[in-house]
Amino acid sequence: MTKTRVPTQKRSIEKRQKIVKAGFDLFCEKGYYKTNTAEIAKYAGVSTGALYSYFEDKRQIFIEAFQQHLDAISSELLQQLISLPEVLELSTFIEKWIEGYINLYAKSNHALVQLRLVIVDDKEINHHFSALENTYFSNIADILKTRGIICADLFEKVYISCILIDSLRQEKTSFSHNGLDFEIIKKQVKQSIFQMLST
Repeated sequence: MTKTRVPTQKRSIEKRQKIVKAGFDLFCEKGYYKTNTAEIAKYAGVSTGALYSYFEDKRQIFIEAFQQHLDAISSELLQQLISLPEVLELSTFIEKWIEGYINLYAKSNHALVQLRLVIVDDKEINHHFSALENTYFSNIADILKTRGIICADLFEKVYISCILIDSLRQEKTSFSHNGLDFEIIKKQVKQSIFQMLST
C-alpha cells in the first residue's frame, strides 16, 4: 500500500479536509460499519486513489473526523469556562459548566451515539478517544485549580462530574424519561458536583 502523506499545499489540505468532512457526514448518517472508503471518496468528490494518499483506511478517517469534531466543541467549552469572571462562586461556575456543555454537545447527539457504538467494538479507536477524554478532564481540572479548587482526587472528581453532566445532556436531548423532572435532576447534579469539589 502506498504510504500516506501529510498535505502542505492549500489545495491538498482542502482536499484532505473534504474527505474528513465527507467521512464524518456519512458515519453520522449511515454508521461506521455501513460506510466504505469508496462512498466517502465519491461524497467528497475525489478519487479513491486520492483518498488513500491521505488515509490508510476508514478507521483513520473516522478518528480524524471525530477528533476534529470533538476538539472544536471542547475547545469552545473550555474557552467559555476560562472566560468566566474570576470572582464567580463555585456553584455558579458549575451551573455555567453544565449549561455550556449541554448547549454545545446537544447538537452532536447523533455523532456521539455513533462514536460510542464504534468505541465498544474497536480497541484502537477506544484507546485514542479515551486518551482524548483524559486530556479534556485534565483541562477542566486545570481550570478549577486556577479558581482555587484544589481538593483530593480532583481528576477523578472531574471525571465523575463529566459523566453526570453528560447523563443530564442525554436526558434532555435523546433519552428523556416520562415522569422525571429535568430541572430537579439538574439541581441534583449541580449539588453533587458542588459537594465533590468542595471536599
